[in-house]
Amino acid sequence: MKIATFNINGINGRLPVLLRWLEFAQPDVVCWQELKAPKEKFPLSAITEAGYGAIWQGEKSWNEVAILAKALIPSKLDEEYPATKRILKAVKSKPLSKAS
Repeated sequence: MKIATFNINGINGRLPVLLRWLEFAQPDVVCWQELKAPKEKFPLSAITEAGYGAIWQGEKSWNEVAILAKALIPSKLDEEYPATKRILKAVKSKPLSKAS
């Protein structure tokens, strides 16, 4: 299993590069931080088209985190960490359908 994690410092500005990297590296699980995009600006359709399910959380401009899973839609665990939005836990869930 290949797991990758990194600070992307703005997902939408780097989206074309991130999508090429996903295609090239083919990680099974990806953990991103510092998305710098509010929930409504998260590029879920592009990530789904690349073959990954995703969950994400955070606040505008900082603290945003995401977990991607190849061919799966992760399920967020309902544990709350009130002092921070930087922690996101997930478990494997249902298979990804590109029509999701």
